[in-house]
Amino acid sequence: MSRRTLKFGVLAVSAMGMGAMVTNPVLADIMKAFPDVDPTTIMLISGLPSLFVVFFAPVYGKLTQYLPKKTLLAIATLCFAVGGIMPAFLSNFTIILAMRCLLGVGLGFLLPMAADLISDFFDGHERETMMGFQSAFTSIGGIMYQLAGGFLGSYGWNYAFYAYIIGIIIFFAVHLTLPEPQRKVIPQGEKMKMPSRVYSSFFSLFVFQIILFILMNNAAVMLDGEKMGDAASIGVALTLMTVGGLIGGFFAGKVMRILKEYTFPILYLICGVGFGIGYTSYTLLQFFVATTIIGLSMGVFVPSCWVKLSVSVPPPLVALAISIGVSAMNIGGFFQPYIYAGISKLFGLQIGRDSFLVAVVASILMAVFVFIDSKTSRKASA
Repeated sequence: MSRRTLKFGVLAVSAMGMGAMVTNPVLADIMKAFPDVDPTTIMLISGLPSLFVVFFAPVYGKLTQYLPKKTLLAIATLCFAVGGIMPAFLSNFTIILAMRCLLGVGLGFLLPMAADLISDFFDGHERETMMGFQSAFTSIGGIMYQLAGGFLGSYGWNYAFYAYIIGIIIFFAVHLTLPEPQRKVIPQGEKMKMPSRVYSSFFSLFVFQIILFILMNNAAVMLDGEKMGDAASIGVALTLMTVGGLIGGFFAGKVMRILKEYTFPILYLICGVGFGIGYTSYTLLQFFVATTIIGLSMGVFVPSCWVKLSVSVPPPLVALAISIGVSAMNIGGFFQPYIYAGISKLFGLQIGRDSFLVAVVASILMAVFVFIDSKTSRKASA
């Protein structure tokens, strides 16, 4: 098999990772279609898949010890397709939510699988570059699914769910082009523990996602509440974050090689700069610059973590380590509103602009934490 074909097969899996975003453009239409359902409950259409990723990403990590990864890909795609497409034919909102849970099961397998396959087939600088491309293709998938959901949703909210047919097409493309990687199993009778040094990476992923969701959950509040922009402007701001992630992903490998052990501290500082610009923004142009910078840091940060995890644990534990990392991120995103609510109550802060200041402080503190952690780990391994 040519390396180009192999790279296509591996990266195509990443394009399915943002499938939950299909419904974002049609949530308002779904609320109109179900007037008797509380709007907060309808918002679970977007939130439930992420919650199920938390529980099923580690399940994927465990199952790699027993099942071929192409079999796991087939199971994941079945859950993704059935859970994604079925709501197009349903009128019972409870069953629609159940299908979104099934979609979350599929995403719980697909998200760690995308990075895990790269660790199977690539090493060294090529692995770093491919992890960055994986992040970029995830961003491309997010843009692709949102555009498809918005276009199809213009014909009716239920039509948006037909966008998940893309996942079936991707599955056949991957299944036909990707070889089965050699299974890395734990020798019988031998016990392998996750090295203690990787727990700081899990914590870092957890906090980074909390910081990132401050933007996603407060951009609309700030722009609309302060009359800086309308719904279209908010959409542009969040799209620019995704575009920033796309650009960052393509250059992630080079950035890792240049910054080396300073990668994570500098990325947190760049993220803090982005939120600082957002906090001091009083024009849309300034805010757009802020979201793009935050997206750039995201596009490099996540693949850098996958690279770090893949070289920090024994080969049989790589899938599980990446799976736990995916869970840590989704836990952070799910609990971000509650964590910020506690902080705002403690310091008398408001939602909107104040949240950006919290993100600046959190980014600086995490930059210090990961810098100290890198120095401590380096001394321990010396």
